[in-house]
Amino acid sequence: MHFQTRAFLDGTVAEVEQAMLDPRYLDYLLQHHGVLLEVQLLERKEEGSLVRRRVRYRPKPVIAAVGTKPVPPEWFAFVEESTYDRTRRELRFTNVPTNEKINRLLVNTGTLRLAPAGSRCERVMEGEIKLSLPFLLKPVAMVGERLIQAEGLKILDAEAPVLNRFIHEVLRPAGSA
Repeated sequence: MHFQTRAFLDGTVAEVEQAMLDPRYLDYLLQHHGVLLEVQLLERKEEGSLVRRRVRYRPKPVIAAVGTKPVPPEWFAFVEESTYDRTRRELRFTNVPTNEKINRLLVNTGTLRLAPAGSRCERVMEGEIKLSLPFLLKPVAMVGERLIQAEGLKILDAEAPVLNRFIHEVLRPAGSA
């Protein structure tokens, strides 16, 4: 299932890029985001204009059980493996579920692009969510993909105001001192 979403952020492209890559941002995000239970930087490497990262996220579970079987919170955890290209202002990502069973079934990849929009920044994210289930479970896969997309977009929508707040409270005051 293909998805695309746009957000207009209250900063220039340079400010949004700086905020996204600022080492302090992940702790700030965890503190101010209502859905995330864990955000942990696992790895970060800078290679010229490229920034490669691995970040573990664990959102609040959206379902408590499937039938009578409880769903462990870890089923929702994933590691974002991403590369941000500063020259293209583009981030390519793969979200890898940390649960091995889920990892075999779910593929989530995409691209995030930053572009100027007047005095603001437009963030466009698009990608694919695919559940690989047996043929007889294809209808379940379609419902599951829609659910995963909807919950992912909720996380992303809740992240935009946090990013705006980080720019206003952390980046701009530091730059004006």
